Amino acid sequence: MRILALKKSGQVFIGAATALLCAACVSAPEAVREQASSALSCDASQLTVNRVKQRYLGDDDYEAAGCGQKLVYECDRAYVLLIPVGTIDCHRK
Repeated sequence: MRILALKKSGQVFIGAATALLCAACVSAPEAVREQASSALSCDASQLTVNRVKQRYLGDDDYEAAGCGQKLVYECDRAYVLLIPVGTIDCHRK
């Protein structure tokens, strides 16, 4: 009975930590699209965003292309117990 209670409280803790951490999470493609739209002076609807490099541990790289231009962004990922749970922020490389 006691082991079950500890297991359940551990799951609640992990869930709460994930929720707290991901309160600041964003959608990486949407963040890149928004930033690239401004940087390129190009309407967001004309941009395509593709992940060009995915790492298990570390940041992902995205390429935004549109209006005859390209930019590469690096997106910082959030982790809980080494499990990627979302994207915190994206910035131009």
